[in-house]
Amino acid sequence: MRSAIRAAVPLAVAAGLVVAAAGAADAKAPPNADASGGDVVELTYPSIVRIPVGRTEQALKRATRKIENDKPQAAARPLKVVRRQMAKAWRGAKYKIRTTPPPPAEDARLRPRARSSGDGPTGPTYGSPADSGFRVLTLQHDVAAEITQLLDGTPDAAFKALSITLQFTLDARDGAIQDILSLAPPGPSDDEEADDARVPARASGGGPVVTTFDTVMPNVAPQLDDEIDAIESTKSDSPDLTAAGRGLLATAATQIGKTKSVVNSHWPPIPDED
Repeated sequence: MRSAIRAAVPLAVAAGLVVAAAGAADAKAPPNADASGGDVVELTYPSIVRIPVGRTEQALKRATRKIENDKPQAAARPLKVVRRQMAKAWRGAKYKIRTTPPPPAEDARLRPRARSSGDGPTGPTYGSPADSGFRVLTLQHDVAAEITQLLDGTPDAAFKALSITLQFTLDARDGAIQDILSLAPPGPSDDEEADDARVPARASGGGPVVTTFDTVMPNVAPQLDDEIDAIESTKSDSPDLTAAGRGLLATAATQIGKTKSVVNSHWPPIPDED
């Protein structure tokens, strides 16, 4: 039985794909290169994911500018938008996970991707439910990493909003992982098919790229490692970190460590190919 994440106090690595931004409504995704060395494709995400992701990113930028421009109290409003739009982005991804029927096993293993080179099919590449889910997980990682950095030297006037946002993000990610565990369709059951489903890209230049949760979720653990490194670095080297900030980051690190244990137990790292 899949274990539940134990919640703590009431969050780039993964390679990703860049989605062209059109104003504040569009989002940039993390890059995803082919295993043969490098072609990058552009994913088209559903609007119920793409638009709130873009709004979250824009609101986070506004909050950061407020703090950097010595207006910490004014950061509370854009941080509220961050929380609201980030939750909306996951609701969109969850809807796609819940309502999109899984492809037949053979299609899941062999579905081709559009290539950025001229060697393969052209045209938009539509994100799968796993792509959309991982895009929101990466957004949550970005928010957590940004908040961690903003806590360094942040005055008391902005601490409450930052604390609420960080705790909200960590809990939202834990909830998203539980949604994936309960809603995502199982991968192919045949051993050979299961092995293929865990390979993110073929070695040949024109082979297909598979995107399932078995493919993308191993990329979450390095994101969590990155957050823990940022927390430990801030705690160790920042002369301006307040006692409240230090306590918040220590609690966050504990929760992130538990999240990593859950991720690794269900989606262990993909071993390097010989």
